[in-house]
Amino acid sequence: EMFAAYTANHLAAWYRDNRYCGRCAGALETGKAERSMVCPRCGRVIYPRLNPAVIVGVISRGRILLTRYANRPFRHYALIAGFVEIGESLEDTIRREVMEEVGLKVRDIRYYGSQPWGVSGDILSGFVCCADGDDTIRRETRELSFAGWFTPEEVVLQPDALSLTNDIMTAFKEGRLK
Repeated sequence: EMFAAYTANHLAAWYRDNRYCGRCAGALETGKAERSMVCPRCGRVIYPRLNPAVIVGVISRGRILLTRYANRPFRHYALIAGFVEIGESLEDTIRREVMEEVGLKVRDIRYYGSQPWGVSGDILSGFVCCADGDDTIRRETRELSFAGWFTPEEVVLQPDALSLTNDIMTAFKEGRLK
């Protein structure tokens, strides 16, 4: 039900923000054959936009890297995450985000799963990888208020089981990730 509500919110915002064609300024009409907006003046077809993002569980020596965001109301543990930039692969995004947020190199990137996140119009791709070499954390303090390594026994899960982040953390806690 929550994901249906998020999807409805995502679509409502998309319809609200796409009333006129960005090419010719003509009024858009709802597509007849698919979820789209169509410009009857120039023929342009506009589809709902998704923002690709990654969530990554970094593992080293039997521990997983957990973080807390800085300057956000969300106070539970989270994983490294970030948006894919233009011209960047998902794997490159993982390497960049992990390096930017905690100063670590990673290897053995493995796909875990995905999840739509309609609150912000994202599609999250989840991965697991290993720290490559030195696993000393060098936390970026503007984005993260905390970053640390946790054994499976030390992992404190988020209060609900709805997020891909919590699913990856649960899999690690239950010994399903190495």
